Amino acid sequence: MKKKKSNKVLNIIFGILFFSFLVVYFSEVTGYYEYKNHKLSVLTQEQIDKFESDVASGKEIDINDYVVIQNKKYNNKLSKITSKLSDGISKVVKMSVENTFKFLSNLIEEK
Repeated sequence: MKKKKSNKVLNIIFGILFFSFLVVYFSEVTGYYEYKNHKLSVLTQEQIDKFESDVASGKEIDINDYVVIQNKKYNNKLSKITSKLSDGISKVVKMSVENTFKFLSNLIEEK
């Protein structure tokens, strides 16, 4: 009974990870990130053109008129949870590797 429950949990976790992989993979394949970067470069080119035309016409120049500030806040519940999860996984993996090498070291010393 316990084994079936753990298998269900592992299947759910694997399914979520696989779905996440597919989402990231297809966004990469379809060029979503390249499109977002292209939009930023177009915006930058538009700002450069505006700056050049303002300089040519002799207008007063203020850097704040041409710089697009994008302050993205990545501090949300999901990022905090995934950060804690990542830290936990890192600790478990580190402890597992250390214990594995200790075990192997003890096997070698006994011979």
